[in-house]
Amino acid sequence: MTARELLALSSAEAASRSAAPQVSSPRMADASDLIPRVLDLMNRNALRIPPYPAVAVRLRRVIARGEYGIGELERIAGEDQSLAATLLRYANSAVYRRVTPTSTLGAAIMRIGASEVARIALALSVGGFAVEGGTLARVRCRVWRQALLAALCCRALAYWRQTDAEEAYVCGLLHDFGRLVAISGFEDVMGRTHDKRVLSEACWADAAEQVHLKIGLLTAQRWNLSPLLCSVIANHHTPERSGSYRSMVDIVAAADKLVDALDKEPHPSANDLMKAAHLRVDEAEYMMGILSTVAASVSAIDETTAVPEVEAVPATSQVARPPSALAPPHKPVELKVSLLRSSGNVACQGTYLSREGLAFVGKIKIRENSMIRIAVETPKQTLDVWAVVACCEPEGEANRIEAKLFAVAPELQTAWAQLFASV
Repeated sequence: MTARELLALSSAEAASRSAAPQVSSPRMADASDLIPRVLDLMNRNALRIPPYPAVAVRLRRVIARGEYGIGELERIAGEDQSLAATLLRYANSAVYRRVTPTSTLGAAIMRIGASEVARIALALSVGGFAVEGGTLARVRCRVWRQALLAALCCRALAYWRQTDAEEAYVCGLLHDFGRLVAISGFEDVMGRTHDKRVLSEACWADAAEQVHLKIGLLTAQRWNLSPLLCSVIANHHTPERSGSYRSMVDIVAAADKLVDALDKEPHPSANDLMKAAHLRVDEAEYMMGILSTVAASVSAIDETTAVPEVEAVPATSQVARPPSALAPPHKPVELKVSLLRSSGNVACQGTYLSREGLAFVGKIKIRENSMIRIAVETPKQTLDVWAVVACCEPEGEANRIEAKLFAVAPELQTAWAQLFASV
């Protein structure tokens, strides 16, 4: 079924939701009043939807053909100077930190590998829309990080289930793209009406969730996506409706649940993943084994697509900030922390600790909701962990950064708990 047909089928349901009374308090405690306005933009063909990345599509087609040379891939990628530059940065990122830096696009493609080049090209091209500045940049970056995680989890699950892993990656990356377009729509509406409301990240995300299916299907129609991708976009919350595409939609639905579980639990177990995403024991154990690799891939893309430092924390943000993004209790510490980056490690100073993460101060700005790798020097050992930047804001001449641990391995989990108890 095409995107147009699925969009028509969903119109009645979406219309009934948008037609329901939308009540907004005088203090604008939510974004419900913006939803009909964004849908109106969509109906008038005025909603900003980025073009589908033509170069990334050509790379995928050439690689799928099976007969190509590095020179052909280099010529195609080189047509987009921004893509070529980001592929070079990715080839020199932390994913390949143990090899000699490369300075040519051809060498970068050889290092990354053809299939990985196609995946990264799509992520970098589409991701440009996700990480651009804006009053809701923090929310958009969270949605994009979740999309990257979903894509990588989809690819891994598809491989384990002996399904097309490359197709699964694309499905995972694009299945919730409607959320990003919706967030951009909110920014557009508020910009036109000079609306300065400030809401929590959860409020904005909830509003986008309410319209993401219909907007996602419109995006699929504009991009002329395949019936499989259209079904994934339409049915990833209701896999039982997906018919002949059920196996792929099941993978995307499971990845969605995995990403949600990883966002909530910094110290997951295989049993946690099994319950959250209804995985088999072997699948949950396999996913646990690759989570550090998944984090490294997301971190490399985040670092590759980093915005200029002056834009890392928009002054005009309309996303409310809690006093701390880390759950209490907090314990003051004096620990040496290194932010591990391909461009060079950055020395920072740890200031307080929680069970789920760490705050540190450093002369660097980092995009919120991006994935980072940090080394924390403790009296007994150095803990090398992955984390998500939950907060980055000025503090004196430096910045205070709160990092929430991501998928900490069992042995590191024990060490972190001992560190917390010892303070």
